[in-house]
Amino acid sequence: MSEQPANEAEVNVEEIMQQIRQQIVAKRAAVGPAAAGSPAAAAGDIAVTGKRFAPEFYEHLYQARLALDEVHVPVFVSKSGVPIIGGLLVWLRMKLHELVSYYVNKSAERQVSASEHLLRALSLLGQELEEED
Repeated sequence: MSEQPANEAEVNVEEIMQQIRQQIVAKRAAVGPAAAGSPAAAAGDIAVTGKRFAPEFYEHLYQARLALDEVHVPVFVSKSGVPIIGGLLVWLRMKLHELVSYYVNKSAERQVSASEHLLRALSLLGQELEEED
């Protein structure tokens, strides 16, 4: 086994990963779905880096922050194979799916809001404990 030369500095992989996570969150906040005014739009200030806690704590904060943007339920309706009234069936299914999707997305918005508040609270707690050291 070879030893590291004395002039070569150790690479802190976790610190590099935290910097990458912070850059990803900042970029997604600037150009992602959150920029369009979703409840996650203001979540860009959630800190996902630090040194006081285990790396898993910051990884979970990071994953939770990314998940805030991914709760929208799209409307998807397949085409109908019925020759004469197929268009009417597709239109009717589309309207029913839009109605269901509307209410599911309203519920998801409330859940995102609650999750965002919890995530902010954890982030603030982590930041204050980092500053104590």
